[in-house]
Amino acid sequence: MSDASGPPFRADHVGSLLRPQGLLDSRARHAAGTIDDAELRGIEDEAIADVVRMQADVGLRTATDGEFRRASWHMDFIYAINGITKVTDENIVVHFKNADGSLDYTPAGLHVDGPLSIDEPIFGPDFAYLQSVVGEGQTAKLTIPSPSMVHYRGGAAAIDPAVYPDEDAFWEALSAAYASQVQGIAAQGCTYLQLDDTSLAYLNDPAQRAELAAQGRDAEHQHERYIRQINAALAGRPDNLTVTTHMCRGNFRSSWVAEGGYDFVAEALFGGLEVDGFFLEYDDAR
Repeated sequence: MSDASGPPFRADHVGSLLRPQGLLDSRARHAAGTIDDAELRGIEDEAIADVVRMQADVGLRTATDGEFRRASWHMDFIYAINGITKVTDENIVVHFKNADGSLDYTPAGLHVDGPLSIDEPIFGPDFAYLQSVVGEGQTAKLTIPSPSMVHYRGGAAAIDPAVYPDEDAFWEALSAAYASQVQGIAAQGCTYLQLDDTSLAYLNDPAQRAELAAQGRDAEHQHERYIRQINAALAGRPDNLTVTTHMCRGNFRSSWVAEGGYDFVAEALFGGLEVDGFFLEYDDAR
């Protein structure tokens, strides 16, 4: 729910925007070592200022940085959590499909190999820059992956039992880390936070649930656990912080992972997730 003065707005967007070619070229030059971190950041700053103006010009009251500084909408955040390590020799295979067939995407994996925590707000400096360039009447929005995404990518197999001997201990620590993120970014002046979560949409697809069940996971009740832990992360958030969630079934080169409606998760999700609004795909086969 929202009022006329605050988010979520009647016309809003989920946050990520297409990178301009100049920014893509600059990121490639940075990867090749021909420009340094400071030069790349300056180029990102200019691209973000431009895209914030574009959002104002089309009449949006929300402004994001387009996620222009990220290589991945979710993994950049997840790898920044203390206790999580990027694992490049254990890629995750994600099967996408489209009207012409299918394609696979193989991002790096992750291991939970230390106590989970977030000391300073992840993307805090990035959000500070966004705050500095939003215009009058615009509300700066930060988008981050939900806690569910940390678990959905690897499940119990990605958690070192020497650190967390059971999933309850893992979830307690992860929700506490996210609560620190929420409180920290709110203290920085954020009034609009969006949790991006593909897992709660994927779980509607029987094929996705069958895949999780084959891994030994409780696919029939996974969404209930995710909802409880998101709520734990949001408990005690400031009254002036609006939190929404965005769910999709995958989006990579106009391809998707999951299909189906919201029936399987609907009752627990829409009746139990303690957020202020939902961004949902609809009226499409996927």
